[in-house]
Amino acid sequence: MQIVALQTIDDIGRLTYVEQVLQETLRLWPTAPAFGVHPRVATTIGGRYAVNPDDTLLILTPVLHRDPTVWDAPEAFRPERFAPEVAAKLPPHAWKPFGNGQRACIGRGFAMQEAILVMTLMLQRFDISLADRDYKLVVSETLTLKPANLHIHARRRDGPAARPRSMAQDALTRPLSAPTEPSSGDDGSLLVLYGSNTGTSEAFAQRIGADAAAQGYAATVAPLDDYATGLPEGVPLIVATASYEGRPPDNAARFVTWVEGLPDHALDGRRYAVFGCGNRQWARTWQAIPKRVDAALAKAGAQAFHTRGEGDAAGDLFGAFENWYAGLWPSLAASEGREPAIQAQPRIDVEVRRGTRERVLKLDELQRGTVLLNRELVDMHRPGARSKRHIEIALPKGMTYRAGDYLAVLPSNPPETVRRALIRFGLEPDTEVIVHGAPGVPSALPVDRPVTAEMLFGDYLELQQPATRGQISTLAAAIACPPERKEAERLTKEDVYAAEILAQRVTLLDLLERFASADMALGTFIAALPPMRARQYSIASSPLVDPNRCALTVSVLEAPALGADRLHQGVASTFLARLKEGTTLGVAVRPSQARFHLPADPLTPVIMVCAGSGIAPFRGFLQERALRKAGGEPLGPALLFFGVRDPDTDFLYREELEDWQDAGVVTLRMAFSATEQDGIVHVQDAIWRDRKEIAALFRNGARILLCGDGEHMAPAVRGAFIRIYEAETDASHAEALAWAERIEREAVRYVADIYA
Repeated sequence: MQIVALQTIDDIGRLTYVEQVLQETLRLWPTAPAFGVHPRVATTIGGRYAVNPDDTLLILTPVLHRDPTVWDAPEAFRPERFAPEVAAKLPPHAWKPFGNGQRACIGRGFAMQEAILVMTLMLQRFDISLADRDYKLVVSETLTLKPANLHIHARRRDGPAARPRSMAQDALTRPLSAPTEPSSGDDGSLLVLYGSNTGTSEAFAQRIGADAAAQGYAATVAPLDDYATGLPEGVPLIVATASYEGRPPDNAARFVTWVEGLPDHALDGRRYAVFGCGNRQWARTWQAIPKRVDAALAKAGAQAFHTRGEGDAAGDLFGAFENWYAGLWPSLAASEGREPAIQAQPRIDVEVRRGTRERVLKLDELQRGTVLLNRELVDMHRPGARSKRHIEIALPKGMTYRAGDYLAVLPSNPPETVRRALIRFGLEPDTEVIVHGAPGVPSALPVDRPVTAEMLFGDYLELQQPATRGQISTLAAAIACPPERKEAERLTKEDVYAAEILAQRVTLLDLLERFASADMALGTFIAALPPMRARQYSIASSPLVDPNRCALTVSVLEAPALGADRLHQGVASTFLARLKEGTTLGVAVRPSQARFHLPADPLTPVIMVCAGSGIAPFRGFLQERALRKAGGEPLGPALLFFGVRDPDTDFLYREELEDWQDAGVVTLRMAFSATEQDGIVHVQDAIWRDRKEIAALFRNGARILLCGDGEHMAPAVRGAFIRIYEAETDASHAEALAWAERIEREAVRYVADIYA
């Protein structure tokens, strides 16, 4: 046997016999036990088995690798089968341990190189023997094949128990590099990274970074993409990231690509934890990016010291974070073999000054747009009318968009809510407040500079988020009155909290007003609240009309508050509703799903479905179709299924839509829930009525575009299309569900823009 003294990575290529050992091992017991194929055309296999393109054939890889017509003595372990001159004579497809075709493992070359390296290092550094010399192979079948209950003894070769080495071990006479022990972070470093477009995940990361000092850490808080080329060795990592329709946030895309490309063992010894923000109503992409980051870190050898957390923006997001966060520091301390420190210092101190009034606005990457038009779309004199406004905004110079994209808007809290907060803490609107954050940790608040109390409460803090159980516990501890404290503690019970706080959207400010004896300090209140975040609205115009301006269709939320004698006002919608022409605001264009646009071929049929303010993106699409038709361009058919309450009250953009219908740009299919006509109440009813026409359009390549809420409308519409598929194809319900999942996953023929 050739003796190889390993000095550099280039020497690995000389370990040909080690590679043959691995190849023969994978022949007998491939990690992927099977793969599926199907014929492209109907055919007969071996003159006996007729198959067609709908059939799936399952190939058992261990059986393929034991074909006696290919392998002599197929059950024998013979690495010599893969000597270069012998392997070159193997027939095609005889050895497929990494899968088949386009579904085969893209990293198989890396996997083999890493396996050779690992085996090399094991033989270099250890004498290895079976713990049970009489062990008989038992195969454990999970996702992969592996030996069950196989244990070994590994003794360091440089220790007193060293034994004479085998010839294979003699081939590995020098290590590639000196072995090192993974760092435990004893130098006090901690890396907290976030992926965030709207600021929520960033705020969570800043909360962790601010609390790290009390745990003995010097925290670095930064976007994920700042570390898209490497992570510092030995430093614990905490990640807070969101998903946007299955895509990474803007400041995390490069990191996700990098971490998913890491080879196995690249992060051995690293410790990490992940918290994900998402929205359960987007079921197909729920927690997609947090899951991918978690899986990629684990695949690269890193070890999770705390279970991955999941926060639902359509539910109790901040409560979910608090529940996960409660175990974070104890888990990190346990991974280092120590007890966690007690958080003794408040995270935020507040200094209050009286006097001047200075307005400061933190805009992050948002730029200033200007309101050009703000008008009511609904006849507000009619009973039951709900305000919906059409707002046109001049975009900042250089900002562009496509029809169907979003506009992110940075709002302010309703003035009445701000007034309540000022009264509760005895502050005048022009009181100067200086927030002191943790040294060296970035904050979403205006730290270390004076800002008026009115602006702090109005522009920087989310005052209308439902209170979390952690916030209620903090509040209860500050209540001096025993009966009131007992009542506040009752609200933290899971069932009571869900019914009386979360369902009724009771805020921390509501509870402070309710429990008058609560002595909650201003700094504690500010520290408990998340920072103000941007809201996204579908753009209701096309840049082909005017690239320098865009329109929004805003449903104004203003209704009696549940559990309180006052109005509950939506933060962003009421902010936009009260803007006057000429007012500036912070805006940024956000791209929508890649396929949530009109088809590139204008002749492709389009079926659009929406209700209420969900008309917004379709108004932009129809503007584009109208301009194309006016220019003499031929168009394919377009149906718009549009649901509103009353044709005389809230038929949004009625004149425009009817003009476009008269011009042949679109065919309207309306559903009026308050004035049922011919059994049509909701859009799904109209879809089922027109099922024959829809089926014909779909067979001709139509794209279905849906914009609506994920709780009621979107599932009902999806169910209607499934029923149509069953009726038109005689498919079973299970087959129709599989069809729906496939076209949703492909996001080409059926594309939904779902909002909470």
